[in-house]
This record gives sequence, structure tokens and C-alpha cells, in this order.
Amino acid sequence: MACLPKPDPIQLAETAVAFANTDGGAIVIGLDGDGAYSGPVADDTLDRALGELPDRCLPLIELRRDTVETPDGPALVVRIARSPRVHAMQDGRVFGRTCTGNRLLDGTEIRRLVTARALGDFEAEIVPGATPADLDPELLADYLLRRAQRLGGPVRGNEPDLLIRSGVITSEFGVTVAGMLLFGREPSRWLPDGGAVFKRSLGATSAGGPAVERHFDGPLVALVEALWDAIRQQMREPADGTPAEDYPAGAVREALINAVCHRDYRLRGDRIEVHLYADRLEITSPGGLPGFLGLNHLTDGRFCRNPRLVWGLYHWGYVEASGSGVTRMNALCDEHALPRPRFNAGEYAVTVRLVKARVTSNEPPGAPGGNGSARDLNPRQQRALEVVAQNGSITLREFQTIFRDFRPAVLHQDLTRLVDCGRLRKVGSRLSPYYILA
Repeated sequence: MACLPKPDPIQLAETAVAFANTDGGAIVIGLDGDGAYSGPVADDTLDRALGELPDRCLPLIELRRDTVETPDGPALVVRIARSPRVHAMQDGRVFGRTCTGNRLLDGTEIRRLVTARALGDFEAEIVPGATPADLDPELLADYLLRRAQRLGGPVRGNEPDLLIRSGVITSEFGVTVAGMLLFGREPSRWLPDGGAVFKRSLGATSAGGPAVERHFDGPLVALVEALWDAIRQQMREPADGTPAEDYPAGAVREALINAVCHRDYRLRGDRIEVHLYADRLEITSPGGLPGFLGLNHLTDGRFCRNPRLVWGLYHWGYVEASGSGVTRMNALCDEHALPRPRFNAGEYAVTVRLVKARVTSNEPPGAPGGNGSARDLNPRQQRALEVVAQNGSITLREFQTIFRDFRPAVLHQDLTRLVDCGRLRKVGSRLSPYYILA
């Protein structure tokens, strides 16, 4: 939303161009930059300013006008739709909209925007052969309920009308790509590359291949939850059994949601990849940065590759606010005294990297197993540390092959005490855990 105290023709034209080139928006006439009421505006004054738009910007911008009531009086609203074309001022300047206002785009950014517009919105395309019967009614019911709660009351219109307005189905009852990704019973049947793969490497590189690899499919909300569960299962586990956070939970979820929202579903043969290393978590989504966005504008950019997915997840309660994900991730990492996420953007992929929280002992000095110094370790425990340092990990079964004369319970206690004193870290499920250096 943009606020203008009066309908200045130049400001109105520049803001209309910026909204049309980005994700649309509303220009409120009668409020100043701080949102304070600046007095009523006559309709004919706005009409004259809008009448100058065709002479100030090309091509013609789709808009509609409205009146809203504020606590201090009426204000006029001009609503600008997201445009499938690139718009410019008469003098050739091209604007995009950011969190801080209109931004003049440079030549590289304009070329990116032109390319994005030429490709169109893949999420709005119809899935050939799919019908509303291929959507999950329970997911749809949950979405409509949460949407009403998010908007603060019942939403007008019947279910088909709401789904059409949300971009889930078309007026001819065709299912869109966005609708299938959000609510499909079996999205992989129609979009086989729309899922994700989770990998776990024991060291800081991919050498030797992943120790764990799992593939996930399903609607986007189920995909996010499955990936988050997979990450949590591989995190360290304190003595009380409560999963600890190697990474801020909110930051990980934001990164996962950003990946499913902003990836390029048009690309074939690539899935979202979540790779957990010994010292970091990397989440890679297919497709470069959308539109005119660059790495230096991630926190204030407002261009969505898949706006219907973003708004669907926003109304569902999974997205706090459009364009706020990176800012929220930064804040959560600051709160945990961790480095902020690092982004690497190529032409066909974007990777976000989160650095692991420092692992500390779960037991104070003097706890069972001593303080973990070499003189407090028995020969078996020292040998276990040597194996982990050499091979990257050890399991109880592997430990048993080294010390065949000792009962499994004794060897398990050796490993447990190494975890308790902070020398090893237990990861994996309770049935098949393995141990790595802490």
C-alpha cells in the first residue's frame, strides 16, 4: 500500500508503474506518508490525475478506484493489478515496488523483469486433465476455515467462488498449478518434480555420499512439515529426550516456506534439496531469484514468482506477511547470536545456508563420565572418539565389532557418557542412532 496526501500526477504515475511491475497494490489518496488523515480529496481532482496516466506511462495500466472510510473521514483508493507486461514512464524510466517505496530499476533489473513477464505465471496455468475431484476436500475445508480466521470473520461467497478468486481453480473449473500444489490429493502425479529431497552428511562435505537420504511428495503444507520433521530427527538429543535446536526453528521453517513458495516449478528434473551437514543446513530451491530481485534487495524486495502460492499460504497462516521471510530469518538468527543466513543465487537455483548453533555439554563438570577430558575417559571411550574422528561417525553395532568381549549395555553406556559430557552427539532415530563429534 502507498499513501499520498493528494493525487499528484507524477507520484501517482510512478507508483502505478511500480505496483503494476511488481505484485500490485493500493494507492490511498488522503493519507500522508505516516498514515495520518490529510483531508478529503475531491473525486474530480483524482479524475484529472488519473486522466494523465496514459500520457505519463505506457502501456495502459489496469486499475479500479474505490472509496474507504477512515476514522477521520473518507479516502480515495486506486487499486493496481499485477500486470503481465512491463510498464514504464514516458521518459523510459521503469520502477518496481519495495518495502521502502518505489525504486528505479537499472538496465540489468529491467532485463530480468522483461524475462520474467515473458515467461508468464506458471502457477496460474491449468493442469491438463486435472479436475476439482483431484483436490483434497479436507485440505480445502481447513484452508477456508483458517482463511476466515485470518481475515477476522466469514468470507463472502460460496466455496467455488472463493477458490476461483484464490486462483485454485478457473471459472471453467480447471485446476491451476497453484491449486494442485496447495490442495492436490497426489500432486506428484501431475507435477512429478514438485517435491523435495532431504540429505544428511556426517561431515562438512558431500564426500562419500549422504548417510541419510529421503524423498518427499505431497501438498506444500505437508511437504514443509515432513522436511521439518526430518531435520529435527537428525538434531542432537539431550538427556531428557527433548529435541534441541541446532538452528532457530522459526528461521528453518521460514527458509523451507520460502523454498516452496518461490521456486520455479516450470523447471524439470530438479527438486527442492535440503542438505544437513555437520556444521550447517543448506536449502536449495530450483530457479534463480524472481523478476528484478538481486541479493542486495532480498530484505526489501516485493516481487513474487508465485503470488497465488504466497497468498494461499498467508491466508492459511503459514506466511506472516508477504516479503517478510528474510527479515524474520535475520531477526531470529540475531536473537540466537548466530550468523545471519547466507544466500547464493545462480541462474537456476537459490541456496540459503544456516550455520549450526554451537554445541555445549548437557551436563556440568562432575556429571557421570567426568568433564570429558582424556584422563576421565576409559580406553573404550578413547577408541570410540578415534573412530569417529577418522570415519565421521560410529554406531553401537560398529562399536561392538571392536570390543566383542563387552556386553552391548556396557558399550551403550560408554557412548551415552560421551554424549553427556559433550564429546559426542547422538543423531538419528531412537531405533538406529549414530554418534558424531559434538
